[in-house]
Amino acid sequence: MKNLFFLFILFMIISCSSNKVVYWCGDHPCINKKEKKAYFKKNMIVEMKSIKSKNYKNNSEIEKIMQESQKKEKIRIKNEKNSAKQIKLEEKRRIKEEKDLAKQIKLEEKRRIKEEKDLAKQINLEEKKRIKGEKKSYKRKIYVNKEKQLKKAEIDLDEFSELVEKITKKNTFKPYPDINEIPN
Repeated sequence: MKNLFFLFILFMIISCSSNKVVYWCGDHPCINKKEKKAYFKKNMIVEMKSIKSKNYKNNSEIEKIMQESQKKEKIRIKNEKNSAKQIKLEEKRRIKEEKDLAKQIKLEEKRRIKEEKDLAKQINLEEKKRIKGEKKSYKRKIYVNKEKQLKKAEIDLDEFSELVEKITKKNTFKPYPDINEIPN
């Protein structure tokens, strides 16, 4: 029982002791678990170095290296975020410029159509004015021409009636065909 007790205490002391281990990703210590996993996926190896409390200088140097690498990693992440923001802003600016350009094109097209319509209206008004002027002069000509035509019409009617009488006299003695008779 006594041996079992000592064995239990020894086991507790060993398990409770701090086992300081630093993971190395290539030439620098890993900053966090994400970097360690990423390095492991890429190279399929991660080195482990144990830190002994006797080497105080080594310990402080490792801490300095880790702090530097953490700062570099933070700077790198910050630069990546800034570049991503810049890309998004550039994309938004480009889209906005395209929309503005499209609006300007539409407005110019509307102005052009409106100008064409106004020009067409002006042409129509001028054409109507020209036609009105021509009608006035044409009415005078028509009045004079109508009198001449009336005289000719009276002459033409007399000739026409004579022709009708001649044709009817000529055709009165002609027999008409029997419509109901059907030849075999």
